[in-house]
Amino acid sequence: MKQLHKNFVIYLVIALFGVFSFSSCGNKRSDEDIQKDVSEGLTRGTGNDANGARAYSNVNATVKDGVVTLDGQCEGENCADSVVSRVNGIDGVKDVQSNIRQTQAPTDLTLRTSVQSIISKYQGVQADVADGVVVLRGSILRDQVQPLMNELSTLQARKIDNQLAIQ
Repeated sequence: MKQLHKNFVIYLVIALFGVFSFSSCGNKRSDEDIQKDVSEGLTRGTGNDANGARAYSNVNATVKDGVVTLDGQCEGENCADSVVSRVNGIDGVKDVQSNIRQTQAPTDLTLRTSVQSIISKYQGVQADVADGVVVLRGSILRDQVQPLMNELSTLQARKIDNQLAIQ
């Protein structure tokens, strides 16, 4: 009787071990699922980080065996740490390797100075800068619009609001 009880306990332990082993295998997420969640996390700002989507728009991620590798650049102090923290919170991520370069976000004064330098070449164009947003007003010749926008895009403003009247 003791032998039967001992065998029952051994079989029960083996069965429970098998159930837990197989159930943990079923919870492993595929790299594709993790990649999808990482990509969504990088393009969606949060309530605590209203500029998150903009700050992470130049960060790319690859996933292999649950390890996420981040490349690219982001703006602002501690942005790389913020990206790593956000990605670490995604289900299935085992580790995060960060190759992110942090860049300094331009201040409004720096941006305003650069914008004024550019628009001075285009007669009839005025600009206001507030909170990283450039608002263009006035009028411009049609063939000058694209060169102006190309020059302004190099400044990495948060947004360029083109309210110019095209002649």
